[in-house]
Amino acid sequence: MFCPQCGGESAEGQHYCRSCGTNLKVIGKVVTFADAISKSDGVPTKVKEKIGHVADEVSRAMEKVNSEIARGSGAHRRWSSWRKQKTAEERREKHLTTGTIKFFVGGCLSIFLYFLTHALQLRLPAEVIAAVPFAIDPVVRVFWLIGLIPMLSGLGHIIAGFGIKPERAKEIQSPDASPLRIDVPASHKTRMDPELTIVSRNEPPPSVTDRTTNILDRDQSLRTRETG
Repeated sequence: MFCPQCGGESAEGQHYCRSCGTNLKVIGKVVTFADAISKSDGVPTKVKEKIGHVADEVSRAMEKVNSEIARGSGAHRRWSSWRKQKTAEERREKHLTTGTIKFFVGGCLSIFLYFLTHALQLRLPAEVIAAVPFAIDPVVRVFWLIGLIPMLSGLGHIIAGFGIKPERAKEIQSPDASPLRIDVPASHKTRMDPELTIVSRNEPPPSVTDRTTNILDRDQSLRTRETG
């Protein structure tokens, strides 16, 4: 069996097309029923033709439904992807642009209608004026208020645009860190001035037994005083 939507070949017993997803089960039943009717001898020729015509109509209807579903799903996917791709800045810019255009268009329309309605003089027959249940002149005078509709719509877009907050920058800028320096800067180095250098004679390091000798000498002098 071949799919009426994409023309792909499908195996027997397969209910849906693997390429486009068309329901092959219903189409297979219609085709089988039409073949069985056409092969039978007890059915008149006109009935066979009508059944074949109905089978063709069902096939075309299924193709149309499947194409509409595929087109609708594709348009929905494109619309969803387009809506997801729009950032806060883009939506804000769109609202502000649309609102500004509508606001000025409505303002120009209101001014035009205001001067037109006030300069317009209606000369209607008396029976027409009497047949109208309201006064015509006041209605014509306030006809310029129609221009306020696009003006208010534009004002709403402008307010919506200002209400959208721009997204914060995702990139975190790290502060400029000073590079690691192993060598000591020249300002912190100890500068040796040859004029301030004091020359001292080399003295031998003190001996470890100097302190003990002084203690023994002190003890001996104390004993001499006690005996004397």
